[in-house]
Amino acid sequence: MPIQTVESDGNRPLTEFQTVVQQQEGIFGPLQELAHQGSNNTITLEVGTSPEKRAVLDTYDGAEPPAKENHFLICSGDCLVGGAPAKVAAYRPT
Repeated sequence: MPIQTVESDGNRPLTEFQTVVQQQEGIFGPLQELAHQGSNNTITLEVGTSPEKRAVLDTYDGAEPPAKENHFLICSGDCLVGGAPAKVAAYRPT
């Protein structure tokens, strides 16, 4: 499957970053990976059918993202939230 990578300003708060991810899922297809490059976050999506339920983002501490009730983990990555480094997990509602 082809992929599409989109950049997003790393100075955005988490709620705005989540909105960007959800919008990009609506355009390109399901989220596959989150990361950052320089002062921007990168969003990698699998080009295809947009998911009915869009990704929900949350920050976390520790080595692994925690389980989230009624959601499954899509991916996690080192991102920027409000310009500061943060571990971000992306979940999809079940």
